[in-house]
Amino acid sequence: MTENIQSPWVSFCISTFKRPDFLHQQLSSLLKQTFTNFEIVISDNDPEGSAGDVCLSFKDNRIRYFHNQENLGMIKSFNKSIERARTDFIVMVTDDDPVENDFLSVAHSLWVTKPGYGIYGGFQRKHKRPSEIEIIQKENFIAEILDWQKTPGILWSSCVLKKKAATIIGNIPDYGSPHLADHAFIALIGDRTGGVIINKMYSSLTSHNTNFSKLNFQTYITGCTEFYKTMKLNIQEGDQDSKWKAINQHLGDWLLAIIYNLKRYYSVNLPDKKRIQEIDTLAKEMVRLPFMKRNKTRLKIKELIFRVKLFLGILKPTH
Repeated sequence: MTENIQSPWVSFCISTFKRPDFLHQQLSSLLKQTFTNFEIVISDNDPEGSAGDVCLSFKDNRIRYFHNQENLGMIKSFNKSIERARTDFIVMVTDDDPVENDFLSVAHSLWVTKPGYGIYGGFQRKHKRPSEIEIIQKENFIAEILDWQKTPGILWSSCVLKKKAATIIGNIPDYGSPHLADHAFIALIGDRTGGVIINKMYSSLTSHNTNFSKLNFQTYITGCTEFYKTMKLNIQEGDQDSKWKAINQHLGDWLLAIIYNLKRYYSVNLPDKKRIQEIDTLAKEMVRLPFMKRNKTRLKIKELIFRVKLFLGILKPTH
């Protein structure tokens, strides 16, 4: 494989804000990729530029640092990193979620053998063999990828995306909440271009006390509402019934996942009765949304199971 560092194939696009230790660890890890023809675009949301020294310390010209001068917010900052990328392909990465070292090698190989798609990545797929490779055409992408009964694991840090396709949909939807914006981004690109998917996750989420998802509960309602609107406005023609079945299933499963991950965290990891009350209020508000009412019974059943497990002391801490 001939690699030209002057013309990288893909950009890791990162937004960061006052987390130099996390960023240092992430950059150290990304620079170990076995496929080396990439750049890393850092969008620093800290007005004081705390990420600058971290980036300079590596002395690697593949790291390109940009200081936003002001805090643009997470999504706008991520979109800035996309705009600044010089490559045909991008990978969206937070400053704290690890990526396996062979990820780009696998994605590049998929692209070489199966060109012409907008997504090359690893998702967790049910009823498929480990590492099985599929071509999912654009007309089937939403129905396959957003249905958690078919695809229980998707992360944008585990897939390479065509930058041109991202630009066509307006980059990451900036609707006032980061929740589900990544899922909308992936789904809308796939709805236009299709993708080549391998049944393996190449990244994972890191859980810690400063995770945005552990706080700011109101943004879950905004994220849910605006995701629904964004999909309604932007999905392409085709089998609308199968697409909306998957979208609604996705939102219902996401609701149960976030509520009970939060409740487990504030019941087992960091017990906080006030937070539990806030989460219960959030759940009630969520199922009042017209398109979420169908999940009310599922939520009640999940609550019963959760209380039994909590009473028996069998709930383990989140990781």
